[in-house]
Amino acid sequence: MAGRIVVFGATGYTGVLTARALVAQGARPVLAGRNRTGLTALADELGGLEIAYADVEEPRSVRALVESGDVLVTTVGPFQRYGHAALEAAVDAGAHYLDSTGEPPFIREVFESYGPRATRSALIPAFGYDYVPGNLAAGLALDRVGDDGFRVDIGYFVGGGDLWRGLTAGSLQSVAGAATARMYSFRGRIHEERRPRVREFQVAGRSRPGLSIGSSEHFALPESYPALYEVNVYLGWFGRATRPAARGRVGAYGARAALGTMARLARRRSGKSTLTSRIVAVAYDSEGSLLTDVHLSGGDPYEFTACALSWAACQASRGMVETGALGPISAFGLAELEAGCAMAGIARVTG
Repeated sequence: MAGRIVVFGATGYTGVLTARALVAQGARPVLAGRNRTGLTALADELGGLEIAYADVEEPRSVRALVESGDVLVTTVGPFQRYGHAALEAAVDAGAHYLDSTGEPPFIREVFESYGPRATRSALIPAFGYDYVPGNLAAGLALDRVGDDGFRVDIGYFVGGGDLWRGLTAGSLQSVAGAATARMYSFRGRIHEERRPRVREFQVAGRSRPGLSIGSSEHFALPESYPALYEVNVYLGWFGRATRPAARGRVGAYGARAALGTMARLARRRSGKSTLTSRIVAVAYDSEGSLLTDVHLSGGDPYEFTACALSWAACQASRGMVETGALGPISAFGLAELEAGCAMAGIARVTG
């Protein structure tokens, strides 16, 4: 019997998109959050769904949302500040867990601190544009080259509009001040980095710079590909501002906040987002020679996140084989993940 799916933070921007995507896939999720009026309105819009009050300031209310075998999908962020109540609830209940975080320190905490405790739960953090497509692209590349895959570099890029144009002064200040905690990479083990690095990727026939970040790929890919020694992940959202951003330590969370603002502005002006996505994974051997690359392409990152979360929640509700903190490939398998991402709007393309 399938477990219930609970969307915590259902009246927020990503939560609303996720609830709608779940209903479009035939699910009947429970909508949870602290805004009773908003929950009622959304539940009515989506055909009379069940609602539940929960607030991270009242951890017992979050724990009451789920029982063993349920799936808790949380979009309540910033996760480093508000995300622990949902994690604790899932681990305690034996419920499966998915979130939309893009915050490197929180991802690390899920894998290093909560994963060993989750003996009855599958914990799958960052199941959205941050950082499912990179896991998929890298997995496809490493699957192609086998044990020769020693290092993989992953880059995330957006197009279809200037990410920074049109942001309010307040948003720009928020982005400029959002320096993350220390970043990390994987070289045989997790390494902390003192400052971001910059590298160039070939994307759709031109060179584009990326800024190094911590992500789920650093934990998830070595788990699935034991021969892999080095994992590097980069954000390519800054364009010509990449090197100044590296010097100023403008972090991934700040860039992600800007991306969300840009998506909202685009929808407000035209009725839909004009943003597009491009993800690249490049695999190398132990001598540093390029073995292969894989390119993925799709539309708006936030629409992808909602559809990906809803797909994964439906899969998890039927039961999970593995427990603990999992990457997307370990959780669902490479072929299934590729199909799920294609359904959500990101698929393989030629370079």
